[in-house]
Amino acid sequence: MNKPLSCGAQDQLEAAIIQRRRLSITCRDAAGEEHDHVNVLPVDIGSHDGHECLTILTSDNAGGILKIQLNTADIIAFQARDLMDPTIRHP
Repeated sequence: MNKPLSCGAQDQLEAAIIQRRRLSITCRDAAGEEHDHVNVLPVDIGSHDGHECLTILTSDNAGGILKIQLNTADIIAFQARDLMDPTIRHP
């Protein structure tokens, strides 16, 4: 199991949700494989089945909208790809 995100990183995710800022997020699954979620919109952070989860919106290859829940303990990095202040980035 991955280590939970720090409080500071969680605060940055909450700021990204409030400011409606798109993020690029890298997650590590149970097998150790890394997966990138590029240019996604975080919309909620909360508890789901006993885990802290980040809900994101993204699009599929057909142009449809996908709603995905990511376990925040699986997030190893994220960054807002804009020039706005404050800078949103972990680690």
